[in-house]
Amino acid sequence: MTDSQRLRRFTKRELQGFSGEEGRPVYVAFKGEVYDVSNSRLWANGTHQGRHSAGKDLTTSILAAPHKEEVLVKFPVVGELVEEEPSNSRLVQWLQRLHLHPIAVHFSIAYSIAFPLLSIIYILTGEASFEIASYYMLLLGFLSAPVATFFGFFSWRVTYEGRMTRLFTRKLTFAAVLLAVITACFAWRSLDPNILVAGTELSYVYLSIAVSLVPIVTILGYYGGEIVYPES
Repeated sequence: MTDSQRLRRFTKRELQGFSGEEGRPVYVAFKGEVYDVSNSRLWANGTHQGRHSAGKDLTTSILAAPHKEEVLVKFPVVGELVEEEPSNSRLVQWLQRLHLHPIAVHFSIAYSIAFPLLSIIYILTGEASFEIASYYMLLLGFLSAPVATFFGFFSWRVTYEGRMTRLFTRKLTFAAVLLAVITACFAWRSLDPNILVAGTELSYVYLSIAVSLVPIVTILGYYGGEIVYPES
């Protein structure tokens, strides 16, 4: 069975819902594959010769039957039969379907760019409201970066099975750099609220560190794109 044919993963409990009753499709499983036999007159109403019922794994029954497995070859394969998933596995898959990493990472990127941008505008204009706004952007970036990193690590472990390729190594490295830089900026600004206002050499060191967030999140975004949209 090819990847294009593997349309769905069925547990035995889910397969029972395709019994042909009340107009439902008629599916049967054999050797781990699920077949759609809805168009077979021999499976009318979800039963076969009054002995076999649809919505079940018929591997044992067919192997014991005189016609063997060739009777199923002409029917389309619609998925594969899998073991019942434990509740924690279903929770992981549900969380993965929410796409929490792409959601969280957009906030982290936006705040990490808005913070240095507002800081630069303050330096250029001297308007105190821009410095205050930059601090709030820094605070939100500081709070969102760990969340985005956590769900990124979660997606890597679940979707990519924790494979440590060169691309993932780079992305994890830059994620760690982002966390370190934004934490340093937040700690510095919190301990010295006037660091940017003072206009000293240290103010420009602080501003330079803040501006470094822009290329960091740009590189992270680029590597994220390389992972999601690999070159053919």
